[in-house]
Amino acid sequence: MNLIQRIDALLPQTQCGKCGHPGCKPYAEGIARGEAINKCPPGGQETIAGLAQLLHLPVLDLDTSRGEAPAQIAYIREAECIGCTKCIQACPVDAIVGAAKLMHTVITDECTGCDLCVAPCPVDCIEMRALADVLPIVGGLAGTDDERRERDLKRDRARRRFEQRNARLQREEACKLAERLTRAKRAAAVETTQVNNHQAAQDAAIKQAKISVTMSRAQLHKSLKAFGHPPTFEQQSQLIMLQRQFEACEQALAALEANSAPPTTPPKSADLKRAKIQLAMRRAELKKAQAEQAGEQQLAALSAALNAAEQTLQDAEANTDA
Repeated sequence: MNLIQRIDALLPQTQCGKCGHPGCKPYAEGIARGEAINKCPPGGQETIAGLAQLLHLPVLDLDTSRGEAPAQIAYIREAECIGCTKCIQACPVDAIVGAAKLMHTVITDECTGCDLCVAPCPVDCIEMRALADVLPIVGGLAGTDDERRERDLKRDRARRRFEQRNARLQREEACKLAERLTRAKRAAAVETTQVNNHQAAQDAAIKQAKISVTMSRAQLHKSLKAFGHPPTFEQQSQLIMLQRQFEACEQALAALEANSAPPTTPPKSADLKRAKIQLAMRRAELKKAQAEQAGEQQLAALSAALNAAEQTLQDAEANTDA
């Protein structure tokens, strides 16, 4: 055995925490690092003497400020127990059995008398009783070699139960952590799927809107080329309707792109697009009139309209750059 194990073998294994550590093994580790050997009330002077001999240190008086630890065991007044399980959670050696909302009881042979179960009880139905037919685990009360051997066996059982309980708690905590991580990953996956589905729907809507813009633009240009110049009243009405349809498609596309995060394509100014289309239409009208050798007054009007369209495009480009 290493030094910590030999020190731990001399401690009473009550796991009471009166030494300031959460168990006998942690106190043994502290002693190995140079901590005082007189902090264990359950071990008493017998334990102090054994530690002093092992470590070649002077025998100290027990530090009485840490309280007393008489030979005792816990007793639950079962008629008053409400089954809250708080004492089960507090017992360092799992010496209390029971279930939620059911009666609890103490395993007498395994109780170390640490009294850690008393304070958590909300109905104060646990009391510490003096030992009767049970061999005490604390120091200074084993008068014969047989009693000391039996006490050592009981201490070994308490040590194993303490270690097994700690291992169980660690496994339970690891399982809880794994469950929390699994739930977090599942929630993140669901959220990612929802975001992806939303983005896919937005992309599909933008794609459809672009198709509508392209088709309405093509239909407008085709009608401009097909109609005579000047167009008839019915043709002019149809051109106005096609122009409005094209502008509505543009506005729908612009709205979809503005709501898309991030946008599928860089947003462009609807005014700039409209100005370019108007300029193309004015140029086409002027070119067609020139080809048909229209009158000077009509050509002048079309030239003025072309100049106005060019100015509108310049203004739109300036606003876009700004």
